[in-house]
Amino acid sequence: MKTIKPKWNMGLLPLYAVIILLAASFLYSYMYTDAERLFLTPVFTDNNGWEIYRLEDGVKKNITVEELSENSGETIYLSRTLDQELEDGGYTILELDGMAWQESVFLDGALLYTANPALDNRIGHVEFSEEYQGIQGMGEYVRLSLPPGYGGKTLTIAAAANTAIKEHSTPMIRLSSEAVQTQLLVSDANRISIPAAVCMTAAVLLLGLFFYNLYYDRKSFSILLLTLAALIQALRILLDFEFRFSSHFALDFITSELLVPLAYGLPLLYLLTQMKRWKKWYAPFLLIPLVLSVGLHIMGRIPVFTAVSSYSYDAVLYIPLLALGVFVVLEWKDRNTVYRLFTPAFLAVTAVILLDALGCAMAGKASILTSILRMPGYFLYEAFLYSGGILLFLAGGISFLLTVKKAADTQSALSVMTARNELVKENIRSIQESSTEISAMRHDMLRHLHAMLDLSQQGENKRLESYLKELAEETEDILPLQVCQHPLVNALVTRSLASAKRERIQMEYHVEVPADLPVTDSDLCILVMNMLDNAIEAVSSLSEEKKRTIELTMHVRGRYLFIETINYCERAVLVDAETGLFISMKGPGHGYGMKAMSEIAKKYKSILQVRQEGDTVMVRTALLIPGEKE
Repeated sequence: MKTIKPKWNMGLLPLYAVIILLAASFLYSYMYTDAERLFLTPVFTDNNGWEIYRLEDGVKKNITVEELSENSGETIYLSRTLDQELEDGGYTILELDGMAWQESVFLDGALLYTANPALDNRIGHVEFSEEYQGIQGMGEYVRLSLPPGYGGKTLTIAAAANTAIKEHSTPMIRLSSEAVQTQLLVSDANRISIPAAVCMTAAVLLLGLFFYNLYYDRKSFSILLLTLAALIQALRILLDFEFRFSSHFALDFITSELLVPLAYGLPLLYLLTQMKRWKKWYAPFLLIPLVLSVGLHIMGRIPVFTAVSSYSYDAVLYIPLLALGVFVVLEWKDRNTVYRLFTPAFLAVTAVILLDALGCAMAGKASILTSILRMPGYFLYEAFLYSGGILLFLAGGISFLLTVKKAADTQSALSVMTARNELVKENIRSIQESSTEISAMRHDMLRHLHAMLDLSQQGENKRLESYLKELAEETEDILPLQVCQHPLVNALVTRSLASAKRERIQMEYHVEVPADLPVTDSDLCILVMNMLDNAIEAVSSLSEEKKRTIELTMHVRGRYLFIETINYCERAVLVDAETGLFISMKGPGHGYGMKAMSEIAKKYKSILQVRQEGDTVMVRTALLIPGEKE
């Protein structure tokens, strides 16, 4: 039996998706930490244990948190006792926001930190200068170590709002430790660097995919759109890195406002190029909002047009995303190869997002997805960030799948061509053998005729009959040059006739197949070759006294191609209870030919019938011949 590998493509795709999810979850674990700072910042609904007051002539005057937030530069005091549990919990570092507030810190009246050493840094005497701004444009982020044994002591913070900053809230106060700081710093860095590295890797792989196609003369320039989108997505993430960690601005040469609309719009442009029937209908929904957004971003950098620097107009970019949900379905219904893959994935991701948002809403929890869905106008940046990334990886993954499929189809076509070449060689060999035998018989024909004439004149009727019988058997041994009009079927049958002859097997055939049969050569090759090879293999193992015959029937009736082989078998054949197919007697690693034949029968709306009746094995199917529109 000829072993042919089964089709695993339907199983490999979910497996690949599971591997990606496992890899993503593994990397995700390094992007977040359980380490937490302890926030002691007073809020409007809770002063968090602080006594908040101002000193007027040495007299305390308590104030509310709201009055604290409205501070206009006068010194305010916040005081509370630090619980021993805080020190026992490992909190050793006090963090303050020194950008919006000027502060001096005391522990049981002893000075721990001051924003201005020139002041009279005693509780009740601190008067901050209105001109102090800390580090230009940044203020001063305060981190100081609390001394051992601070538990049970009173922490007092003298604070005054930095009047150079127009808007400020209450002073930020929190406790942490070096371990917490390190874990938070690492997770913050990973939360930016890992996605940036993933996007940059995607850009490199997509560029390699483009060069791979170009090497094989497939000019897939649309993949360059995804390559550029992945690169821009990586740059946009790196720009966040620079903002968050105040590093050097290596991306100043890029119009940073364009990173989000381009990272979002380029995958949509790729999807537009893959459309067929509905491309001209979707183009206005995409191009007009995208050009408008990019144009307004560029105008916003010109001093005359600073009024349009707001990002609110980016809301027009929701139009192509909403329209995409309609046009992907239309392209899918039109059997567009790209959208036969993209549409189910796109709809599945959309359903997961909506279900997640619904689950969070029902559980009373907040997430970035629920926030975007509740306030899409407010979370424009995040919405386009996530949707651009999702579209990028969906489209990129499909590009890889289609390239792999195209390579597999090419390899399959090469295999079919190789098999056809082998068939042609065997057919030519059979023709040469037949020609040689026919030439030899033609050469001896006159001698045979004279011999038969002499026997007839002498009245040797029995000897004449025996002579004619012997001559007929010699003629039957000559292989036919043409079995039918279909070239591939003709080659397959003559090849099997030659194989049967070498194995001393009598093969009877009834083949009526037209030359223009609309069934692919690869399917015919796999189906007919396996049926005949299985029959020849089964009969060749029989002893000489057994019935060593094979019968092949092929003909077209209406829209069906009927194919059947019948051969003798001296032992019972095992049958798979689930599939109803014969089980190979060769053990594991074999029997794929029977499965391949069954798949081809299903492809043409038929089934492969296998049956053993007594000492006879029958394999048959009737393929539905595709019509012009199928």
